[in-house]
Amino acid sequence: MSLCVLAVSEKGGTDGRIHDHDFTELVVVLGGSGLHLAAPEPYPLQAGDVFVIHKNTRHAYQDARNLQYINVLFDMKQLDLPVKDLAALEGYQALFVLEPRLRSAGGAHHHCRLADADLAVVRELLTNLIHELDRKAIGYRSMAAGLFLQAVGFLSRCYSRIRDPEPRALLRLGQTLSYIENHYVEPVTLGQLVQNAGMSSSTLQRVFRRSFQTSPIDYLIGVRVQKSLELLAAGELNVTETAFRVGFTDSNYFARQFRKHMGLSPRDFRRQAVARASAEH
Repeated sequence: MSLCVLAVSEKGGTDGRIHDHDFTELVVVLGGSGLHLAAPEPYPLQAGDVFVIHKNTRHAYQDARNLQYINVLFDMKQLDLPVKDLAALEGYQALFVLEPRLRSAGGAHHHCRLADADLAVVRELLTNLIHELDRKAIGYRSMAAGLFLQAVGFLSRCYSRIRDPEPRALLRLGQTLSYIENHYVEPVTLGQLVQNAGMSSSTLQRVFRRSFQTSPIDYLIGVRVQKSLELLAAGELNVTETAFRVGFTDSNYFARQFRKHMGLSPRDFRRQAVARASAEH
């Protein structure tokens, strides 16, 4: 199980050394204070702060005063957890997708700050997770995965309840990503995305360019291509059937977009995936 959890002491990881990880990093500050050194500039930490750092992002902690936090290192793809419904939450998109992207690109450093009661819930979940991984009793992998999913879902819901103006603006974009996750099979238009986001067309496109280096519609196409991978790999549908299943109305257009995103045709991807599955069995 590609999940590593570290309960960091007051002195641990707070000497200012710049470092990175090969995993995504979820940080929940339990108490104390300090500075988080990350692009574009250092920002203060206090109890209740929650943020996510994508892998290979360099950062450090400094000026710690009794700083205590739980650090969760994970790779969602290797964990293979059922997060599809979580991706439909605007808070999940804001906390786990948008904030880390903007931070690593040198943009704003918004982060979630939990109320005391919510922090207590998350602390209990992650403390139980640490105990499961430490004890390694029979069934601990399933127990740990369940606790981790609970924590991710709870944090996503907490973020969705934030009322501060800056995080709320980010949530509006997260709401658009959630809309795409929920409606990618349908004939989604730019006008629908603009209405859902509550932004002007120019603002929405500018925000997408800054966050994803692409347009809202191209992002939608990328989601459809990604959704097609599992269907093609299963080998039960042909290319045309797969195209229609993920929201494309033209199989030739689907094939062009698939090659653009994946570097090979959907037919070749399907053939290779089926061959690998047969070899593994």
